[in-house]
Amino acid sequence: MSQVEVPSPRSPKMQAPRLATSIVGFVLISGLLGILAIWWPIHQHAREFEARVETNNAIRGGKALRLAVSRALEREWESLQAVADQISVKEDNEVRAFADAVVQAGGQVAWAGLADLSGTIRVGSNGLREGTSVSGASWYRRGLRGPFFGELTSSTTNQPHDRKDVLNISVPVRSPDGEIRGVYAYSLKVSWLQEYVRAAADELGLFAYVVDQRGRAIFGPDQETRVDLTPASLGSLSLNIGSAQIVEDEDGVQNIYAVAPELAVGNAPPTRLSVVVRVPPASYGQNVSELSVAMWISLLSLLGLLGAFSVLFTRHFVRPLERLTGIAREIAEGAEPYPEEYHSSRESEQLSHALSRIQSRYY
Repeated sequence: MSQVEVPSPRSPKMQAPRLATSIVGFVLISGLLGILAIWWPIHQHAREFEARVETNNAIRGGKALRLAVSRALEREWESLQAVADQISVKEDNEVRAFADAVVQAGGQVAWAGLADLSGTIRVGSNGLREGTSVSGASWYRRGLRGPFFGELTSSTTNQPHDRKDVLNISVPVRSPDGEIRGVYAYSLKVSWLQEYVRAAADELGLFAYVVDQRGRAIFGPDQETRVDLTPASLGSLSLNIGSAQIVEDEDGVQNIYAVAPELAVGNAPPTRLSVVVRVPPASYGQNVSELSVAMWISLLSLLGLLGAFSVLFTRHFVRPLERLTGIAREIAEGAEPYPEEYHSSRESEQLSHALSRIQSRYY
């Protein structure tokens, strides 16, 4: 007799996951992917939208700051022209009285004086610089040809060995018949202008810089909040037209810079200076971060609700099917389980009836 070959037992295979676990896992994974699909485009759009809003605010802030500074400079310019028109027929002592009064008036002018056609200062406020030759100075040479505004130099004050940065503005002094008799000039204090710009920028919540045509910062915020403007950063700014750009500094922090070209926009002549404002990094990106946190809280709450409803779903619909599957396995193994009926779904109801009929045939 031939021996019947008994097949060797198969190695146990990895069990398939439970239906309830699969459903809950599928819902959670799908929900997480859905959350990412919702959050990512909204987050990107929010960042772009905030960048546009902050950029527009920076441009408007730069223009508002330029207008405020321009009006302050225009007042000094109109004062210079008014004095120049009156001193054309005045004696030196009367001209000196005008110059002294200007310096003492508001603290904006460090020095005022009149230079004659030889290039020598004939009258200076408080007697300063009288007799000094300024024929090579830009404010004198260009002042002979017409109004001049914006040369940055150092000027001697009343205190010995004390020199301060000033912006020189000048106009020609004409006789009643239109003949040029000299050049009258103001030396505006850069410290006054810096403080004025800083105060106006603080009101607007911005950091402000005044730069020349080469992009070099004449002054910026105080030392506590000062940020060094690298040549690469200034080179990326368009100083000829009003613009705003996002520039990344050496530390990787993104800053929004807006340029308002030409400091004087009124009756004053061109200064060849521009205002650059920077949005503080603390305010840029904060709204997007707050929105992201709120979105994540809402989306994760939604994911938690999906998980809870998935558990309830499996308990009500899947657990009866799992129990009926167990009964079918017991019948196949020859056991006589008590028939249970479930009505949670049509499928479980039909399956429980079918198992009852099968059980009644065999037992």
